[in-house]
Amino acid sequence: MKVWIGTCGNRVALARYVKLFSALEINATFYRFPTEKSLKNWEKVFRKTEGFLLSLKAFQGFTHPTSSPTWRRSGLSREEISALKDQVGCLRLTERTREYLRETLTLCRRLSAGYLLFQLPGKCQGKDLAPFFEEWRKLVPEGPPYPALEIRWEDPDLLLHLWQTYRVVPAFDPLLFPGFLSVLRALPRLYFRLHGERRGGRIHYGKRYSDEELLELSELVRSLRCEEVCVFFNNIYMHEDALRFLEIWKGGR
Repeated sequence: MKVWIGTCGNRVALARYVKLFSALEINATFYRFPTEKSLKNWEKVFRKTEGFLLSLKAFQGFTHPTSSPTWRRSGLSREEISALKDQVGCLRLTERTREYLRETLTLCRRLSAGYLLFQLPGKCQGKDLAPFFEEWRKLVPEGPPYPALEIRWEDPDLLLHLWQTYRVVPAFDPLLFPGFLSVLRALPRLYFRLHGERRGGRIHYGKRYSDEELLELSELVRSLRCEEVCVFFNNIYMHEDALRFLEIWKGGR
């Protein structure tokens, strides 16, 4: 089993980050497509880094309706966002999202990305996701990049179905949502995102993981029989917690 460990976004310079961890999920690509300058800077670092896994968080135009507050960071005007209202979000397949998909795959190939993470908000529950992933499979018959999907509602059977039908890798927090793990643990690929804790039905990212919790996570990962597991921390203390987890993981070998 190959285990990749890193964070969702980097809190230190990229050149230093790649010496500390084996994987990175770039979150900046969610808010807007990168400039050519940013892309070249990323290429410069990753081209020199062997044995490193890169994941990109898919642009919000795929996943988030224009009512989402995340669009305020898109760099688009209110008029431009308004014009996208019926074209984007919840993995609907439109001419606009087809354009995004082509641009995204070009980006993934330039960076040799291993995964592309799609994160669906709760308001997308019940939407038909099949047309989008059918289109994906036409463009990418097999990975990489592997599509990964995180849903912000509890439906592990949906993720199991999407894996079985389209080879979409399930993404979830195994400590917050153990029910997902009970259904999906036998799959060959899993993508973990450690968010923190739940308070009153909402995720609280300000949690710092205890040594006991990181040891529990390590033992959980070791109990799997996957080909590949990604472990990305996404809490406020993600950099420190990921380093501590890495030490625990290495110490258990």
